[in-house]
Amino acid sequence: MPTKAKKAAAKQAKKTAKKSKAAPAAKKTTARTPVAVRARASTATPARVITRRIGAKSEVVSVVGSVTMEEIALKAYYLAERRRHLGLPGDPESDWLEAERELRR
Repeated sequence: MPTKAKKAAAKQAKKTAKKSKAAPAAKKTTARTPVAVRARASTATPARVITRRIGAKSEVVSVVGSVTMEEIALKAYYLAERRRHLGLPGDPESDWLEAERELRR
């Protein structure tokens, strides 16, 4: 193979390697990732993330103050069931707001 062809092939290989590094795959969740971190994308609650440094990398240890939409929905369901059982007036929206208020205290 002539020298120019070798250089062109090496240059093309570098471009291909750079392109694959520029667009990394989506981060996979592992068993060590806290559940709150995985579910946090579905909530608008601001949270404080506690991390620890391991060499040059940092690792998420826990999330404080995060409430997911699923947790709010479950709490609202139980509040609605309790309200219906006791015959109290109300609606699903007030149950949702009450559940949010209780979970975010």
